[in-house]
Amino acid sequence: MMARSLRVAPEYIEKVKSAPQFNGYPSQQSLATDIGFSLSTVKSFLTGKPVDYLNFVELSKKLG
Repeated sequence: MMARSLRVAPEYIEKVKSAPQFNGYPSQQSLATDIGFSLSTVKSFLTGKPVDYLNFVELSKKLG
């Protein structure tokens, strides 16, 4: 059974936090708007807090 939510492992948080800028997003809000997620979901993902499985997958794809 798959988990309902996932989080970025602590050792990858710094890399994930810098990923939006490397992918052409000047702010977390611009990433959230582009992908259609709330800013709070994006912030949770980037800081290693749990997010819904599908949101995690989509954000991971978007940020490489």
